[in-house]
Amino acid sequence: MDRGIENFTDDIRPGDFVLFFFAGHGVQWEEQNYLVPCDDDRIRNSTDLRYRAVNAQRALQLMFDKDPFVIVYLLDCCRTYWLPSLTRSRAMEISSRGMAPMSATGGSLIAFACAPGTTAVDVSSNGRNGLFTYHLLQHITKPGENITMLMIDVTQAVATETNSKQIPYTTSSLRRRDVYLVAPTTQNPHPNLLVPKVAQFSFNSKMNNSYQLNHSTISTATISKTSISTQSSIKPQQIQIKKNKFQQFAITVAGGNGEGQELNQLHRPWGMFIDNDKSIYIADPFNHRIIKWKLNSNTGQVVAGGNGQGNQNNQLNEPRGNKRVIRYFDQNQTNQQIIISNIDCWGLAIDKNGFIYVSDLENHEVRRWKQGDKQGELVAGGNGHGNHLNQLYCPIYIFIDEDCSLYISDTRNHRVMKWEKDAKEGIIVAGGNGKGNSLNQLSSPQGVIVDYLGQIYAADFMNHRIMRWCEGDKEGEIVVGGNGHGIQSNQLSFPVALSFDNEENLYVADYGNHRVQKYEKL
Repeated sequence: MDRGIENFTDDIRPGDFVLFFFAGHGVQWEEQNYLVPCDDDRIRNSTDLRYRAVNAQRALQLMFDKDPFVIVYLLDCCRTYWLPSLTRSRAMEISSRGMAPMSATGGSLIAFACAPGTTAVDVSSNGRNGLFTYHLLQHITKPGENITMLMIDVTQAVATETNSKQIPYTTSSLRRRDVYLVAPTTQNPHPNLLVPKVAQFSFNSKMNNSYQLNHSTISTATISKTSISTQSSIKPQQIQIKKNKFQQFAITVAGGNGEGQELNQLHRPWGMFIDNDKSIYIADPFNHRIIKWKLNSNTGQVVAGGNGQGNQNNQLNEPRGNKRVIRYFDQNQTNQQIIISNIDCWGLAIDKNGFIYVSDLENHEVRRWKQGDKQGELVAGGNGHGNHLNQLYCPIYIFIDEDCSLYISDTRNHRVMKWEKDAKEGIIVAGGNGKGNSLNQLSSPQGVIVDYLGQIYAADFMNHRIMRWCEGDKEGEIVVGGNGHGIQSNQLSFPVALSFDNEENLYVADYGNHRVQKYEKL
């Protein structure tokens, strides 16, 4: 079996998506996990384990050494099992410990059929597969479901069926949220969405190996007596998710040379977007321009506006004062299209279907626009300004997630609202306890983004800090800033827009300091 693992890892190329699944027996010995095929009767003692079984930690390391983009490592091998050469009492003592915990290397997700130190329910009412694999198979073909949410669904199903006697375990160090086993059914407009092609590899313990590779965008191993497909998921309240930590002293990556209109300056930056090359596109409102700042550059490049304040085709106004949304098809400003007009627009977001969401400050609402729409569709607010759950009061920044749930910085209500698709009212996910600087409060929140774990980040404007909340929490935590109003590298001055790059580093538009700050992920 080791030879099969080595053959498999030999086919992994840098940047590949690796999916590994094992169904069989698993034994923990001296804090190492060993994978044993169901029909291998040659492994009878601990020495055989070392030389005949597959060391799960070593196999994962072999894959990691190939520098793949993502590793999804699924093990359904937690059933009761004892080595034949040991006495029944000693063997059962060892087997009852289940699998040993494993650390997820960078960019990987590991799932066990049950928690470390426990064993799976041996009897399944669902046929030849164990409970974990059975429920994995029910979810794995769902298009457009990211692997983290998929694991949550599987864990919930297994825990429910066993009355919580078996709860699958997942640990993850994935660096992005848009990791899918099956592509979304709709065409994806975002070039940085990770949707792997499939390459399959399978073998049984007799080493009759067969594999097919469709390019090496994704490498998939399925190891058991019989090759099967799988998927997995986890119950959120039962998973200990490690939250990202960030360097507290930021690096200035744009501006920082005082207020001004030179190409190395910004004037109260308000919005930004970061592409896959880590170029930053910045709304520079009082210079009436959009400026692009390439990675490690000392100056920016004007890509829209920059010709004074106005409403001509080559001009912008703050750039929201003309009450329109313009689409630029290139960076020389000659090919453009006004797609929305006569709207008091502030925040702008685009979902996976290419629909445009715009926050309307004047009407206290958010609308969704499809191509050709004249008025757009109301998706949040629109019931006058107020603090009820169906109302907003000066919505500014917005963020749209993969499920088309909308997150809104409800500024004058000092809260962040989540508005699920087709909902008639929102739910408060951050703040909502009046204006203030306690951990359960926000003060005129601005930028809002959500990471791949569903954790919500809000720019706490008047408190000069960035806060993080998990949905359902009573209070948030300070992520960066919070050291008073100032210009030092550990301080902010009225932070507004937020963004992540593709390595999960955090960027903050530091409005009062005329700069963009980068906080590196630790």
